[in-house]
Amino acid sequence: MSKRSAIETDQTPFRPAHEAVEPEGLTRLADSKAVLDRYRLPGPHVTVVMPIATPGRAGDNMNKRWSATRADLRHLGADEDALRQLERLVTSLPPSGYEALVTANAESAAYCWLITPTGESMMRVGSLPSLMPALIEMGRRPCVVTAAVDRVGADLAVVDHAHLEALRSVDGEEDGIHKSAGDGWDQARNQRHSEVIWERNASEVAKEIGRLATKYRAQVVALTGDRRAVDLVADRVDGPNLTVRAVQSGGRHEPDTRLRLLAAAISVASDTQAAARHADADRLAEELGQQDLAVDGEVHTLQAIADHRVAKLFVDADSWTDRTHIDETIRAAHVDGAEVCPTSTPALTDGVGALLRRAY
Repeated sequence: MSKRSAIETDQTPFRPAHEAVEPEGLTRLADSKAVLDRYRLPGPHVTVVMPIATPGRAGDNMNKRWSATRADLRHLGADEDALRQLERLVTSLPPSGYEALVTANAESAAYCWLITPTGESMMRVGSLPSLMPALIEMGRRPCVVTAAVDRVGADLAVVDHAHLEALRSVDGEEDGIHKSAGDGWDQARNQRHSEVIWERNASEVAKEIGRLATKYRAQVVALTGDRRAVDLVADRVDGPNLTVRAVQSGGRHEPDTRLRLLAAAISVASDTQAAARHADADRLAEELGQQDLAVDGEVHTLQAIADHRVAKLFVDADSWTDRTHIDETIRAAHVDGAEVCPTSTPALTDGVGALLRRAY
């Protein structure tokens, strides 16, 4: 499917957002593979979901919050070396206003911003980390290229999860772009001259968007700004399986545009992520109906993993907290090379199922 199949206008009103700054020297769980690779590390592990301070909010003290969390973790028997790793990470995270999943063993720590609030805290100590909130957050979440466009050029950025990284500006020709003086033949000629420049500038912007989409493996482009310029750029963006969305997030030089674009890109990425999960769930349901290339239920799924047949493991994102051995199942599937997909398919027996590499 090409980008021309999905050009939409987002009417969602602007919601204030805080940008999650990515600090240097800390390990971020940037995608589902990075999350799953934590399961390969030796234990014991400490895993916590906790709110991070909001920028500019008086009295939101992370040191006090961490002190209380550390005391609770010690009560649960957390390893002191893992606690030191976790403390170093938690006290280095910048204010974001988001929740974060933070996890550590004796050698290292890592974090994942949770854009969609979980609604409840989580605190686990065990031989394996407990990373389903991060898997739910990162699984199938696309990178988004954003552009604030006018008739001269655009300011380009990429949104990787909760962080908007400004990349570069593209500025084309400006001389004559507003010419419309005269009447009759002169006016038509000047108008056509302006349109040629608009189109040429739009082509340059679209070319750079395509290059960035390839570089960052983006699946979605979010465009805001001058409506005519947005339409011209959208018509010219080209790339395989690239979706273009026109969003109402302000103009190129407006002060709120950066945060508006961030909020829009997060919304677009979430929609794309949800669509991919629905497609996976539909395929799983189809294969379960045919009873040859899919299984569900803990017993059958674990047997399929042991037989090296699982291509894709599905875990019910709404009931994983009730599954006492779900982390062991996830780790076993990942070690065997299977993809792990959170889903919302309540018909799954025991909340787990799998697509198989080959039938029994």
